[in-house]
Formats: sequence, C-alpha cells, structure tokens
Amino acid sequence: MYVLGCAWLVPQIGTGQVIVLVLFGQLFFSAIIDNWGLLHSKVNPIILGLITMFIGVVVLHFI
Repeated sequence: MYVLGCAWLVPQIGTGQVIVLVLFGQLFFSAIIDNWGLLHSKVNPIILGLITMFIGVVVLHFI
C-alpha cells in the first residue's frame, strides 16, 4: 500500500511533497504513541510541537 500510494501521489503533488507527507505521518503516529503512552511507552505530550511543524510546512508550500 505504501509503494502504491507513493507511486500514485508523486505525479499528482510531486516527490518532495510525498516525502514530507510520509515523514509527517511517521512523526504524527509516533507522537500519538508518545502522547497517550500506547505500546507501554513513556508519556510525552508533544502534539503541539508537531502541529506547529505541520502548519509551517503548509505555509511554506503555499507561499
């Protein structure tokens, strides 16, 4: 699914944006795991920083 999704998205939004989305997805789900202590991990509330980073990427894309 990952390869198919990337192959489908690259012609539509570009390679750089696909890489940003992949990295953001990985960071987002790791932040969810950290924020709620899933998988017996230590709780680290870092969602606000991730949201700020995402807004920065969106702003840079549209400027």
